[in-house]
Amino acid sequence: MVIAAGLGGLALLVSPASAIVTATWSIETYQQFDAGDASSAFITSTGELRPGWTSKRTALEGDAVWSAVKLADGSVLLGSDAGGSIFRVQGDTSKKLVSIPGAIAVVSLAQTSDGTVWAGAMPGNKLWKIDVNGGKATAGPQLGKDVKDVETIWSLAAAGNTVYAGTGPSGKLFAITGGTAKEVFDTDDKRITALTVTSDGKVWLGTSERALVFRFDPKDGKGRAMADFAGNEVSSLAPYRDGVVAAANDLAETPAPQGKTAAQIEAAEKPNASKGVAPKLPDAGTKPGADKDPPTVTDLGRKGAKKGKGALFKIGGDGRLDQLHALTATYFTAVAVSADGSIFVGAADKGRVYMVDPEGAVATAFDIDERSVSQVWADGKSGVAFATDDTAATYRTTGRADQARYSSDVLDAKAVSRFGKLTWVATGKTKIETRSGNTAKPGVGWSEWQSPTQSGKLGGGAEGGKIASPAGRYLQFRVSLEDDSARVRRVTAYYAPQNLATQVQDVTVELATKETTPTLKDSAAKPRSPILKLKWKVENPDSDDTVYTLEARRDGEANWRPIATGKTPLTATTWEWNTETYPDGWYKARVTSSDAAANSPDRALTSSQTTVMFAIDNTRPQIENLTINYPRAQARASDALSTLAEMSFSIDDGPWQLGTTADALFDDLTEDLRIDVPAGLPRGTHTLAVRVADAAGNVGSTSTTFVIK
Repeated sequence: MVIAAGLGGLALLVSPASAIVTATWSIETYQQFDAGDASSAFITSTGELRPGWTSKRTALEGDAVWSAVKLADGSVLLGSDAGGSIFRVQGDTSKKLVSIPGAIAVVSLAQTSDGTVWAGAMPGNKLWKIDVNGGKATAGPQLGKDVKDVETIWSLAAAGNTVYAGTGPSGKLFAITGGTAKEVFDTDDKRITALTVTSDGKVWLGTSERALVFRFDPKDGKGRAMADFAGNEVSSLAPYRDGVVAAANDLAETPAPQGKTAAQIEAAEKPNASKGVAPKLPDAGTKPGADKDPPTVTDLGRKGAKKGKGALFKIGGDGRLDQLHALTATYFTAVAVSADGSIFVGAADKGRVYMVDPEGAVATAFDIDERSVSQVWADGKSGVAFATDDTAATYRTTGRADQARYSSDVLDAKAVSRFGKLTWVATGKTKIETRSGNTAKPGVGWSEWQSPTQSGKLGGGAEGGKIASPAGRYLQFRVSLEDDSARVRRVTAYYAPQNLATQVQDVTVELATKETTPTLKDSAAKPRSPILKLKWKVENPDSDDTVYTLEARRDGEANWRPIATGKTPLTATTWEWNTETYPDGWYKARVTSSDAAANSPDRALTSSQTTVMFAIDNTRPQIENLTINYPRAQARASDALSTLAEMSFSIDDGPWQLGTTADALFDDLTEDLRIDVPAGLPRGTHTLAVRVADAAGNVGSTSTTFVIK
């Protein structure tokens, strides 16, 4: 029996139709696993189930965290929009450290090798020196000529005792050493929104509004463009292997009232110019973050929220670009690389932090209540911490989840089924259980969770056992991931559904070809086609290969007569039936389905449906007693089986014209015909031809001559 159940993203495999008694339900891709529910666990883009992390939330003042830096002592400073305040987080406690006078928000932070902490505020062109122990902020050097040159210090990064500052609205990079600031590079873009320093001492910077990435070498004072993205912002950079990892976004922003942006002007003036590297967006639902629809601005629920899309790229030291991940409905905010080489990146919507492991597999590592993750930083060997900007808060991992579980979506076998073996591919300590029921929603009336019996190794890294759950239409499994190394890659259930017959429905019979007003057609002199068209609908719940047999029985007879359908089995749901060997009369036709081709003899089922009574009528109607009393003529027409439907006449082989009956109705087997012969015919002999059609489309005819003196 072929099974084709609707299970969304779940894979349902079946055996060939010649030996179908067992179906399999397999879950092994991201889409298939994602149809279920993971609790303290996550699913990678390669279809692997892993235990997640537990995290600790610490609330902060304000609405948003704009910047973060992890200090040498392990504590973290967070810049917020709470009156330009900086908070210090140690463990699970948060304390306001200082507020920068006149600042709306602290948008950048960095610590140099000598322990000095520097901060950039919005607005402001001064760098602020933060006394962590004393809780004081002291104005440092001014960057740029004036506020038109530097309005905000958007990003900071430290290299030794030098701090680099990325500014806007002129997109200039400054180096500050010993309290002295010097402009070292001009990006020719609006803002430097991201800065990082790699192990070779080179400074990487990302810009807005052209989404460029540069690498600045302090040794020779030169900068080189390393990447040009199709979007309008590089929001974050982090050292990664021989280069950096970059979050490149395409934000949907309303143009400034005073005119178009530089990028828009350039696009208009040079429409055929290269637009930069565009991300390859995954199909909706195929990977983490590949959401169907972007949120509307009104749904984002926070001030200044934007719509957009984002992609994560690795930029090699030689300029090679490799896309690591992409979001279809929102954008990336911040990126960090943990000690084990895993990349963690925050998203601007749905409170998610995504992880890209060293092998390139992507997963949603965290999914929190806040809408946006604004800052991410490495915390420990393989841990991560992050902050939010939809109600300011910080989260840090406290270890692997000890209650990591996954519950599958529900298999709908479409019929009550007997369950066989359950197999799975897993490593580490895992526990798998099943339950079954006969209601679509699991709950009351379902069996208890049970582990498979007779479990053991099957080879090829797979394990398996007999499903202990009783027969039912629906099946569900759950997995417990009980140590850090627990992984599950594939789960397969074997089952045998009850066979369901292919139900035949709505059998109809009609003429294969039917003319309107056949008596007016030139073809009326030819015999009508004896072909009737049989049509029927079916409901085939288990999609079995089905063969149909056709039979007919004349009214009053006891036996059904087979209708020949050729040498090959009939699998279509229509048949053109030649009735010329059947005597005229009233008949019923019967269509019978059989799924024997898809089932063993003891499982095969049939279903039949019969038509209403219909006529086989291949005989022409008769016309008698045609007489003319010019200018009128009359005749009597009759048919043995079908109601008369129309009449037409022709004078002297002229055009055919419709006629009528004595009561102006065609509604009986016998009709008195009335013909008004055109007046004014010339003297002499003339010919009157008459045709009559019955409801079956048969046309009878006759003619006579008459003389006008």
